[in-house]
Amino acid sequence: MSYFHTSPIIKVKQPFGDFYITSIPAKKLVDVCYSFPAVYGEDTLTGIQRGINTERVNKIKDFCLTEKAMFPSSVILSVNYNKKGLLADKEQWYIEDDMLIIPSGSELASIVDGQHRIEGIRKAIQSGELTEDFDIICSLYFELPAPQQAEVFATINFNQQKVDKSLAYQLFGYELDSNNPEYWAPDTLAIYLSRLLDKESDSPFEGRISFGMAKVLDDEDESDEQGKLEWKVSTSTIVEGISSLISTNTTKDRYKLHKKRLIKKKRDVLLENKSSAPLREFYINYKDGQLYDLIYSYFKHFQSNFWYEDGLSFMHKTIGIQASFDLLKQIAIDLNKKNIEVDFSSVIKYLNNIDMEELKKLNVNFSGVGRLQIKNQLIKIID
Repeated sequence: MSYFHTSPIIKVKQPFGDFYITSIPAKKLVDVCYSFPAVYGEDTLTGIQRGINTERVNKIKDFCLTEKAMFPSSVILSVNYNKKGLLADKEQWYIEDDMLIIPSGSELASIVDGQHRIEGIRKAIQSGELTEDFDIICSLYFELPAPQQAEVFATINFNQQKVDKSLAYQLFGYELDSNNPEYWAPDTLAIYLSRLLDKESDSPFEGRISFGMAKVLDDEDESDEQGKLEWKVSTSTIVEGISSLISTNTTKDRYKLHKKRLIKKKRDVLLENKSSAPLREFYINYKDGQLYDLIYSYFKHFQSNFWYEDGLSFMHKTIGIQASFDLLKQIAIDLNKKNIEVDFSSVIKYLNNIDMEELKKLNVNFSGVGRLQIKNQLIKIID
């Protein structure tokens, strides 16, 4: 396999989430990253960052061309999401043996903080005057969802250059003066529930949800000194899975909920956004606890019956968790069609029909194809 870039990497543990520090040559960095300015247009909020200040970019460009050029502070990137905001299925950035691996043709780094530095460097390179390359320090969050990218951006910049707090908070689902769940967008609720799943004692995902993810390999899990299997799943996997149950377009929902208006609207304003998400009613009617209980019990069943069964280790890998969410979504759709209340007692009747032996026969591909393999086998119980 050809690599665009490799470099040593250091893991940093912090309460918000783990991230990694590395250095990337400037001329390579500008080819793999992108940014979305946060602007209002037709009463709609889009993007993550403030718009580009051309004067500031030009000053940085000129600075790059001097012998005094230096950038000791890091650029913050969220990697493995493409420009459409979708998690990349192929050619992901990953970590192997304490080395960062960036595949060829990989424009998968969203700039969380440092867009003016990047654009200034880019402009200096495009001018043809920057002949000598130099390294840029980068802090990398792996698979950090857009709302949390904005949270990082806002947290940093509230204490530095002035930022419109209302704009920044809306990006990741919080209001300026209140954290009232009534105003949470679907993906904000999903983030909240994912944190509960990670922190709650005896949760099937207790201590398993992480920002920093190395490349998923088709190998055996390792155990720690207490014999506990060492595996984690990314925050984005859980957030996207939960979101899919309550929204078919989280971006559209977020923009609708946060549209500029004299009086803030609560979740029920999203009744105007047509959605076929099977558990939409849970979100609209603030049944957050019921949604959490369903997801908790559902994956508790998978933990007890599938995750550690010989031949089924793929079920607690990313593709297995994704396929499990796909199954829950299909079960909920089927129950809705039959006008049966969606709760764990109705869902378990489907789960009891999963053919474990047929599942074990799968020769799972550890990629997006593998997710489809598992999903197709699981949803046979609905046919």
